[in-house]
Amino acid sequence: MNTVMEKYVGYINKLSGNILLGCDGFVDETYEIVQERKSQSEYSAMTNLKMFGELLVERADGGVGVELVPKRRCEGGFGINSGRIAAILGLKPRLPGLYGKASIDPAFVEFEDICDIYSLGDPALTIALEFGDGKVLMSNLEAVSNLTWADFEEYFTEAQLKELFSDVDILGLGYWSLTADFDGFFKGFMKQYETLTPPRRMFFDFADIKKKSSESFVNSLELIKPYNSKIPMTFSLNEHEVLELCSRIGIERPELKPETIATTLTLAREKIGFDELVVHTPEFAAASSAKDGEAYAIQERQTKVIRSAGAGDSFNGGYMCASLGDLPLKERLVMANAATAFFVTHATGPTKEELIAQIEKASDK
Repeated sequence: MNTVMEKYVGYINKLSGNILLGCDGFVDETYEIVQERKSQSEYSAMTNLKMFGELLVERADGGVGVELVPKRRCEGGFGINSGRIAAILGLKPRLPGLYGKASIDPAFVEFEDICDIYSLGDPALTIALEFGDGKVLMSNLEAVSNLTWADFEEYFTEAQLKELFSDVDILGLGYWSLTADFDGFFKGFMKQYETLTPPRRMFFDFADIKKKSSESFVNSLELIKPYNSKIPMTFSLNEHEVLELCSRIGIERPELKPETIATTLTLAREKIGFDELVVHTPEFAAASSAKDGEAYAIQERQTKVIRSAGAGDSFNGGYMCASLGDLPLKERLVMANAATAFFVTHATGPTKEELIAQIEKASDK
């Protein structure tokens, strides 16, 4: 084994730390669309988003009818999808969220033993249309939109809140664009660390920035910015979200090339006052860090994808795990890329041995 892999093996085998992620919860009902049916049991599915988009444009003046074939009913959301990676790697993330009111929904049962799950109510529902190169997600957000920090405080006693937020290494808050009381949750989380030792890092996935107004977006950034000196903040985006971020903060939209994105992230990071910005795409990941500078890691686009919904969250989970120790920035991106590649081709997170094997396959590590 070469020295590069020895570094990853040593880090992964000694992985430890506490991760707390809130505060959402979705059940994903995933379907594929029939392109052509040959018989009762034989059909071909639409293989890419472009085919679906072209169908919609072609029928724009009338109606569109498609046949859906169920693929799976499963867990969804920032907390559970990101937390899965940490859990399978041997950590036990704390996941307050929406996993079932009367009892834990069957979609989340497999996580009860490997995660500390705290369920505040029933999950939201997402209908996912899945293709080989991506997905269309349509969500009924009522459950998530109605969840507030006041509900969170009502669910936990003061002693339970203290225990939940104590000894946390990485704190995560996801899906700003889907969570109506995101700012309330952030302020509530920060309130806990007026008396407790703060985490080493806080991690955000804002999701679809375009969904909410620029005023709301800027207000959230301004709310977070003053806390960056106390808790270093990491903001994770996909290839579409980074372009939207640039448009909203007055930076020229970059080409989607690794080195260009990394340089642009430095400009954006300094402008919004975050410690770290990270971008993940199917071909590469890039980042800019106040401490570690810029880095990128090339990733081969996976061709045997069996599950794309949750890919970004799996990257986030891998990156958070990689941030628990002292891995350099490039290596953190490599480890997150490997977690994503394994997830989309296996529909689950990798064990330590599987993650090491996936990294070993990477041409850029």
